[in-house]
Amino acid sequence: MLQKSMELNYTVKFANEGLKRLRKLDSKIARKVTEKAEMLGNFRSLNTIKKMEGYGKDFYRMRVGDVRIIFRVTEENKTVWVVDMGFRGGVYR
Repeated sequence: MLQKSMELNYTVKFANEGLKRLRKLDSKIARKVTEKAEMLGNFRSLNTIKKMEGYGKDFYRMRVGDVRIIFRVTEENKTVWVVDMGFRGGVYR
C-alpha cells in the first residue's frame, strides 16, 4: 500500500486492455502488480520507471518482477493510464 506521507500527484486509472491483462495474471502476481500500479500516482519519484522508445513521448514502463506495466501519462488532467501489462517476452509485441 501507499505510505500516507506520499502525496499523489497523478490519478491512476486502468484502460480496458490493462484490466483485461491484470485479470489473466495469477492472483498472487496480480496483487503485487496492483500494489505497484497504485504507486504510479507519484511515478516521477520512482527509480524503477523507464521511458518507452518507439511508442510515443508519454509512454513509460515499470518492472514488477518478471511483469512489465506499460502506462501512459496525460499531463493535461494529471492521469496515469495503465494500458498494458504482461511478461517480458510478450508485452512489447
